[in-house]
Amino acid sequence: MLVRVSETLPHVPAEHAWKRGMIMRDAYCGIVLAGSLAAVWSTGAGIGRVVSIAALCALVPWYCLVGRRARRDSPVPARTVCYQLGVLGLLMTAQVATLTSSVVLFALVPQSFMLLPIGWGMLALALFNVVPVVEAVSSPSVGVVAVVGVVALCMAFGAQFSWWIQRIIQQSRERADLIAQLVATRAELAESERQAGMLAERQRLAMEIHDTLAQGFTSILMLLEAAESAPPEQARMHRERAARAARENLAEARALVSAQPPTELAGSSLPNALRRLVGRLGEETDVTTSWELTGEPRGLHAGTEVIVLRCAQEALTNVRRHAEAARAALRLRYLPGAVRLEVSDDGAGFDPTAAAGFGLTGMRERVTHAGGRLAIRSTPGSGTVLTVEVPT
Repeated sequence: MLVRVSETLPHVPAEHAWKRGMIMRDAYCGIVLAGSLAAVWSTGAGIGRVVSIAALCALVPWYCLVGRRARRDSPVPARTVCYQLGVLGLLMTAQVATLTSSVVLFALVPQSFMLLPIGWGMLALALFNVVPVVEAVSSPSVGVVAVVGVVALCMAFGAQFSWWIQRIIQQSRERADLIAQLVATRAELAESERQAGMLAERQRLAMEIHDTLAQGFTSILMLLEAAESAPPEQARMHRERAARAARENLAEARALVSAQPPTELAGSSLPNALRRLVGRLGEETDVTTSWELTGEPRGLHAGTEVIVLRCAQEALTNVRRHAEAARAALRLRYLPGAVRLEVSDDGAGFDPTAAAGFGLTGMRERVTHAGGRLAIRSTPGSGTVLTVEVPT
């Protein structure tokens, strides 16, 4: 089975980090604006205080109608530029009327760096501080040191905040890209696992059909062909055996469809199933068969018994179809940590290095998957010995 990258991956964010947390940003802006209004109310006087408060209050609908839908992108969207220009105009109006309104910069500067690239953000920061600087230079009544201090504080805050927000933006982009890649990889792995599972299931079904139904049909055909040229009594026996093989094939097909164990092992032990297999070969052919059991029989894992049974079926089918043997023997030996099957015949033999049949390949895959080994000793004209050993 393929190893999954992760059982659960974080959901891919629909928006980047700087587009989320709108409620918290609104709350922060509201608090800073309220503080700015309080500062203007306490330090301003006359018409200047009224104008400044009106300009600051105008920031609220401007932000709600335009600012909340402004977004960061490259190039800078027109809505974002329009919003920043409107903010600059209202801010300068409030600053000209009452310089204390510059406190609102603690809300406007972060907005600028969240919506604009760092270069544009620094430009907006500089424009936001034009009025305080001009008034500090041109008006002796204004505390130059205080204004310069506030401007320096705002510039330092803006520079630090811009660096911080850029890091958040970059990390958010990288994280979003990484999650997207992980999700894509997971989808690819899931598809690969699905395809691998389908292929493995097709191979399993192919081996099961080959080892059961195909062999049964072969036996039926051989018995029916033998019945055509046999005497009446012997022909009747061949037909009865063909009918029995057909019923067994039907039972195997039903077991295969319902994912049940092989019918040979249903209610029977592995030695008895193998004994019946080799006995049936002797009944249906002219081959003289023998059976030998060594060691104390014991219950094995169902998968191990199926592997041994299928290998025996395939080996005996090859004896029936290809070996032209006079004798065949099947031996089952229970070892301390394994079970060994040996099928031998005195038939025509073959070159194992040149054999590439589906049956041999299926046997080898079954045994190797179980951690066992399969060995074939054969030469043309001197018979064949097939040995299967599977750990228990």
